Amino acid sequence: MPVVDTNVLYALLVSLFLVSLFLSFKFFAAKKEKLLLKKLEDELSAVKAENEQLKKRDVIQKQKESYSQTTSFVSEQLEKIKKLEEELEKQKQRVQEAKLVAQDAMMVKYEFLSNIRHEIRTPMNSILAFSDLLVHEIKDRTLLTYANNIFASGHKLLHYLDDIIELSRLESGTFEIKESAVDIHTLFEDVVQNYMFDAYKKGLDLSLHLDTNLPKSLIIDDQKVSDILSNFIDNAMKFTKSGSIKVEIFTENFNSVKNSVDLLVRVTDTGMGIDEKDHEKIFEIFEKREECNELEFQGTGLGLSINKKMANAMNGDISLVSKKGEGSAFTLRLSAVEVVLMSAEDGVDESSLNFSLIKPDGANVMVIDADKESHKIIGEAFSTSAVSVVGFDSPRDAIGKLQQKNFNIIFIDIHMLSNDDNALYKVITKMSRAFVVSLTDESVKDIHFPANSSRLVGHLKKPVSKLELFKISMKILNNDHDFHAMNEKNNFLGNEFNDVSKESLEGFLKESKGELQELYKIALSTNDLNAIQKFGDELLRLAKNYSVSSFVTYAEQLLEYIELFDIDSITRMMQEYKAMMKRVQNL
Repeated sequence: MPVVDTNVLYALLVSLFLVSLFLSFKFFAAKKEKLLLKKLEDELSAVKAENEQLKKRDVIQKQKESYSQTTSFVSEQLEKIKKLEEELEKQKQRVQEAKLVAQDAMMVKYEFLSNIRHEIRTPMNSILAFSDLLVHEIKDRTLLTYANNIFASGHKLLHYLDDIIELSRLESGTFEIKESAVDIHTLFEDVVQNYMFDAYKKGLDLSLHLDTNLPKSLIIDDQKVSDILSNFIDNAMKFTKSGSIKVEIFTENFNSVKNSVDLLVRVTDTGMGIDEKDHEKIFEIFEKREECNELEFQGTGLGLSINKKMANAMNGDISLVSKKGEGSAFTLRLSAVEVVLMSAEDGVDESSLNFSLIKPDGANVMVIDADKESHKIIGEAFSTSAVSVVGFDSPRDAIGKLQQKNFNIIFIDIHMLSNDDNALYKVITKMSRAFVVSLTDESVKDIHFPANSSRLVGHLKKPVSKLELFKISMKILNNDHDFHAMNEKNNFLGNEFNDVSKESLEGFLKESKGELQELYKIALSTNDLNAIQKFGDELLRLAKNYSVSSFVTYAEQLLEYIELFDIDSITRMMQEYKAMMKRVQNL
């Protein structure tokens, strides 16, 4: 066994101890380092957290400062708004006070002008009277000219004063429309007749043309209409040196339901005409034609401006068509003017009426009215004809009869007709294709009727005039062409496609030649209600798609008759479809 050197062993042990000691130191140093690193990390995290807190505090502080500034700004703005509102309220009060002052001033001006007019008229009447005497007495031509000038100037002065008074009334709100029943034929004939001699002296051809369809009487303010027409003729004579002046009176847009028309009064001359740039200007206050420098053309420039205000107050307007050097045409249009209904009290001669001419092959007429006088007059009128008349006091009994028999005309009291949101009218038109004529003792213009009142074709005033009864019965029962043309223009049958564009009609016609035409053929040949309903549904869809309102109304009516199982009405409407399609194709 070898011998180990103790020194070597000792050195080895020392070395092992040192290594162990070094490793221990290394271990503890590493551990301490980790602890230090962790502590450092914790401190860094704490620092970061503190920084975040500081940032948040900084942001909050800034927000507080910003909020404080914003609050201050908002407060300032609110304060400004409050002051502006207070100022606005003060301004409103000032405006109201100024308005009251202006109204008072306007009334004072009106009263002053009225008094001045009265004060001026008294001496002016004397001037006019004596100057007229001088005109007839003086033989010297020079002095006669002076007298004529005095007379003409006096009339002009009064005319201008009247214009100023009228304008003052318009501005002060004291201007009134006084409507009454007026014989318009006589009214316009009288106005034009007043100018015939002056036109003759000037060598002008003055003529009056009254439309043949012009009603006898209308509800209008005859004085205002007369004033406007007179001013039109005055201007035409003033600015027309040679040629003609034509006055035309006619109506448009007759509404049989509302019993109203648009009245048009047109004066056309062959005078100097008006430049297009002056068309609007001449309706302004104190504005005149630029070429009116000559003494014979001078005036205040009030006439047309007053006329336009008058027209507007009467639910109308004035329009102008003119070209310089080619004459002018002024038109007064009054919209929805009520037509006066004639009654037996108007004393019309009815001795020559022959009711046997009405529908010689027979017809059925129904009267629904609690007033026995209406039954008596209508029954007696048709007694010599082939027309059968039945009367009922109550709508309930009348409806029962409508279920049993077809009627051509139903005369009905207007109060029964329009009560309960026109409930009776709706029932009647669903059950019958008869034309409806109301019997009324008052104005019908303001009575509400359904939007689709195609079967309501007129009104008769109580006590019923046999002449008016004869007229409307002849037109309905004898298929009078003019009556149906008029009725169709305003109701379901006529001019029904005027509101539809050409493109829509073409599209509707093109598509109707497909499935719709096949459905119609099947429905017409089979008379099967299911087939007819399919046709009605498809027609309604197409009509709505192309916005053809007349076919929409037709389809809805057809579908209603199908629900009511009204075979006669369904058959009649299926035949009407052919006629409607033919009218579309002829457009």
